[in-house]
This record gives sequence, C-alpha cells and structure tokens, in this order.
Amino acid sequence: MGGRAGLAVEVLRIGLGLVWAMNLVFIVDPANQFFPTFSAAAASYAPTTLGGPGLAQFVAAHGAVFSVLIAVATAYLAFAFLTGTTTRWACVVGFFLSGFFLLTQWGATFYFPGGTDVGPHPLYLLLAVGLFLAPAGRSWALDPYLLRHLAGRPRSFLARVLYLGRPFPRP
Repeated sequence: MGGRAGLAVEVLRIGLGLVWAMNLVFIVDPANQFFPTFSAAAASYAPTTLGGPGLAQFVAAHGAVFSVLIAVATAYLAFAFLTGTTTRWACVVGFFLSGFFLLTQWGATFYFPGGTDVGPHPLYLLLAVGLFLAPAGRSWALDPYLLRHLAGRPRSFLARVLYLGRPFPRP
C-alpha cells in the first residue's frame, strides 16, 4: 500500500502511539496516584464487569502485579506505535489490552438504557485491527529497516517476531 493510503495508515499509527503515550503520562504522573489507588479502582468495576465480578476482583486482589503489567504494556504500545517497531505485535497487544479494559469496564462504559458514551476502547479495538490488516509499519517506521537487515537471516528469532503474519521475502 503506497501513496496517500499508506501515508494515512502511518499517520493513524503514530496518532495511536501518541494516545498511548498520553495514557503512559497519566500512569507515571505521581499526582494521579495510579499505582496506590489501582486496587480500589479495579475493585470499583466489579459490579459492572461483563460476566460477573470475578475478573475485577481478581485484578484488584493482585493490584501490584496488574498495575505494573498495564504500565509496561502501555509503555510498549506507545514506543511501538510511535517508532514503528514490532508494529504488528503492538496491534495484537493493543487489541487484547483494550478488549480486557472493555470487558472489565463494560457496565461503567455502556449505560443501559440510554447511554451515549461508549468510551475509547471500541475505537482502540477497531484501530488495532485496521492497522494490523493495513498493515501499518511499512514506512516512517523502524520495522522496514530492521526487516531489510534481517532478510538474509529469515529464520532468526527477531525476524520471526517482526514478520508476524507476513511472508518472508525471498533473498
């Protein structure tokens, strides 16, 4: 995909990277108290979690682990989308992370009857799928540079990670 369509895909990728970077700023800013209040916030979603309170209660009970996992995943997504490194993996990780948030925050996001705000996660899910299928990371990205240098070694671990879902180029 080239031309304007390819440029639009890369602008969306970088824009999504900026959104994840802003989420990371929220997480690490001490004024927001993300880590100290994580367990209480996770527990507050228990009554609204799709499928029952079990998942939210489990996350709340292991708040130290899940808060760090979310912070690390957010940092990875910001870096990957902004630099175009492991873009296809970032799409998969972003899809599952947003799906997890949507699942746990379902009743707090969707008000029945009459809610008008669906929250950001359905959009994040669509962007992750769209960027994966487009595929993003073909220009204005580090992936093509890394893939060119790994083309002679398509069976290396890094090449297999970067090629997620793409055919190996013929040397």
